[in-house]
Amino acid sequence: MDFAIPTDIQNLLDELDQFIDDVIKPIEQEDDNIRFFDHRREDSRTDWERDGLPNAEWESLLRRMRDEADGAGFLRWHLPERFGGRNGSNLGMAIVREHLARKGLGLHNDLQNENSIIGNFPTVLMMERFGSPEQKEYWIPKMLEGSARIGFGLTEPLHGSDATWMETTAVKDGDEWVINGEKYWNTGLHHATHDYIFARTSGNPGEGHGITCFIVPVDTPGFAVEEFMWTFNMPTDHAHVRLTDVRVHN
Repeated sequence: MDFAIPTDIQNLLDELDQFIDDVIKPIEQEDDNIRFFDHRREDSRTDWERDGLPNAEWESLLRRMRDEADGAGFLRWHLPERFGGRNGSNLGMAIVREHLARKGLGLHNDLQNENSIIGNFPTVLMMERFGSPEQKEYWIPKMLEGSARIGFGLTEPLHGSDATWMETTAVKDGDEWVINGEKYWNTGLHHATHDYIFARTSGNPGEGHGITCFIVPVDTPGFAVEEFMWTFNMPTDHAHVRLTDVRVHN
């Protein structure tokens, strides 16, 4: 087995190092922004008066980082070219993320909230892999430009890694589906426009088939954020969601 880093990936690492030194580190040092990464980081990032959610200054700084990385051609590196990416490989992604993590906590990469100059985009990749052609054409541009922000509702109060035992159900009623259930650790709901809600539509508990993912607008009647659950590493954007007779079109 060859453990040598491929030349193209090593060249990318060199580009990233230069970008961090030239662009990201100076931003990190502006206006005491280093407070978001040193021993003051938890308090600096958190809006304690708003249920412990990320505060406006912290999220503004992250947006600035992402805009700079996107403009330099790094943020979407792992995505296909048709989405503005560079067709990055999974091997390359693993090497890049390890390289960035070894540099320590900073604006370039923060593993606790999945912000990085090389974006992860799990909801985009999921749509690209499993969405219909019409869904891809409609949703992916909106997700990348930020006009559609989609959460990921899989984990439940009693079911985490054993997701096939989920208790959330969706029942067909005419041209609509009626969803009932709960989701835990539903990250990003404080600014999401929609939520991927996984629900059982057929089959039996514990079976891998018969589970459907619905794209649910968060302002749909019956969709309620019960609380944002605090953690040992604040701020939080991890919602407890309750769905009561939530109706979505087929």
